[in-house]
Amino acid sequence: MNKFIEFRNRVYDKESNFSYPLQFLDEYINHSKAINSDETKVIEQIRMIKQLELEKKLGEQEINGWISFLGEHPTTDRFIVDAILKLSNDEMKQIVEGKIKDLLATQQYDSQKLYHVIDLCIECGMDLLSDDDILLMLEKYKQDLEIISILLDYMDRFNRQGVKDSIYQLLAFDYPGGIKIQGINVLRSLYPTETIDQSFVENHIRTENNKVFVDSYLDFLETDLTFDKQGVSILQSMFYGDFEDSGKGNNGGLAVLLKSLGEEVSKDSRIAHVFTITITQESNKPFISFHGDKHVFIRLPIYLDQSRSDKFIKRELFIKRQIANFLKRSNIKPDVFHIRFLDNASKAVAHLSKELNSKLVFTLTPDPHRTMFDGSGHIKELGFNELIEKLNKIKIGDELIRTSDGIVGIGNGDVKTELAVYFPQFQETDVDGKIKMIGEGIQASQSIDGEDIATYSTQLMEWSETNKAFFEKPIILNVGRLAVLKGQMELLQAWSNSKLSETHNLLIIGGDLERPSQEEAMVMDFFKDFLQKHPEFKGRFMHQGAMSNLDIRALERKIIQRDFDYPHIYLCSSAKEEFGIAILEAMSIGFLTLGPVKGGVKSYMKNGENGFLIDTSNWETIAKETEKHLYESKIDQEALKEIQAAGQKTVAENFSIQNISKEFVSFYLSLKGEKENEV
Repeated sequence: MNKFIEFRNRVYDKESNFSYPLQFLDEYINHSKAINSDETKVIEQIRMIKQLELEKKLGEQEINGWISFLGEHPTTDRFIVDAILKLSNDEMKQIVEGKIKDLLATQQYDSQKLYHVIDLCIECGMDLLSDDDILLMLEKYKQDLEIISILLDYMDRFNRQGVKDSIYQLLAFDYPGGIKIQGINVLRSLYPTETIDQSFVENHIRTENNKVFVDSYLDFLETDLTFDKQGVSILQSMFYGDFEDSGKGNNGGLAVLLKSLGEEVSKDSRIAHVFTITITQESNKPFISFHGDKHVFIRLPIYLDQSRSDKFIKRELFIKRQIANFLKRSNIKPDVFHIRFLDNASKAVAHLSKELNSKLVFTLTPDPHRTMFDGSGHIKELGFNELIEKLNKIKIGDELIRTSDGIVGIGNGDVKTELAVYFPQFQETDVDGKIKMIGEGIQASQSIDGEDIATYSTQLMEWSETNKAFFEKPIILNVGRLAVLKGQMELLQAWSNSKLSETHNLLIIGGDLERPSQEEAMVMDFFKDFLQKHPEFKGRFMHQGAMSNLDIRALERKIIQRDFDYPHIYLCSSAKEEFGIAILEAMSIGFLTLGPVKGGVKSYMKNGENGFLIDTSNWETIAKETEKHLYESKIDQEALKEIQAAGQKTVAENFSIQNISKEFVSFYLSLKGEKENEV
């Protein structure tokens, strides 16, 4: 029996859901090797917070203890602030205000504690800082960008007009674009536009590198941009990457899906607009882009500390307020919010949806649940901070199941059965009634013939011509962001240590070559080291950086035009894949597709019928199972071609984005009360 799943089912009920992380910690500690004194303090704080939440009571002693503990750990900071906001009444708010006043007066705080104290003040409407306090903090913490950001937010919230010169001084520093744009926002909010020093903006804000974003953002501020509302408005959040950067950093197939889905959903006459929001650190793309007449893509310039393993947890309430500010400025009130991750940014959007009395849709996946146990089903021995982060995400998932108006599962009934294994809430009638299983989809009808390829990317054509000899053999293709969980390093080893390298060349596409993340750089270094150690594979293995989705599909069609004794293969090497947009795209073009048996691929790929499901746990299993399917004598070339054709048929009949979008529209409208489409 899987110990993690067994534990989930054993402890779960509606009441214990509030204290679930603590119960798991207690269980984990009983089997763990060592917990040090600082970690024990964190656990004790979680125990206290969860118990008080369960009892729904809060007293002066607890408030005093919580505020004194703020700053000790990112997760307990989040739990403490959330509990104070959830449990405080008017009487308790006065006590909280008094404790914060005492703390500020004695200056017994570090930057972590101060951040959350100011965050609480903004959220509760407590204006407790004098102008002198603000000026002193700006000077003391001018290198702490999160403090600078939250102080700018405070000045904006409480209309502090006496700090104009200090804002200008701040913005003269070499701060990231997100901080500078926030500063411009504050100036524009507090003072008449004509009093803003435009020469300062030119000299200290707008540069050659960021002028595309800054110009478009200033145009937004200066224009009364509104969106006509005739129908239902949908807001979907992404937060990982950009439509134009698929395959770079954490930006995977979701961007491809949301771009296509947003365009198709917005074509329905009953839909007013689809707004897709992300958080950007980029400066070479506009603030707002239109994809179709009614699909609007918004790049919110919110500063996040990229060095943090969980960059959203501290900034949750700030993210919520910034999205709310944009919606208010643009006179947008979404009818439906749709979130897709178990993280604090998605939680921020969920809370905003409830504040605006909008409907909330939540795409549910068992992540990080699947990573909590090893291959034999035993609970993994994780580092303390990694464990706490994962438990926070599991807790968020449980909360969102409870508060959402509709839940989307990716795939069919088989996937729903798997979800029920990880989420015992599915046993409850009210939860089960929220769920709609919908697959993901692609632009299956998108036609790119040989003559059209050159119109998409001269760079693609030059690259493919330069490496013409590489394509004189059947290709094993893998597309996506570079990450350990995506298995590209395992795939390279599987290919090089098997017969696959004799019959096929290997092409891996993905990663940001110019500004790689730490994980991307690690994977790319592995590729380089491999070729240095194995020069015999030069010219037969190739890694290419991330391409646009159109270029990838053009390249796939170019590859598939060449016929060989063995088929061209698309091999998804991910340890698990929730669905697999890149798999569907390759399948639709005619590749023989192989995907991981773990995850949602099995909802549409039937082993030996329209593709092959393989164990992607390690390179040995990838090599062994791929060899079995490709070289086994009973599966001849004609049989493989039939499997490839069946894959194309599967996508055409079931996963066109046009058909998928109709299911989403029906689901969204049902939440707004269309009787013929009730959930």
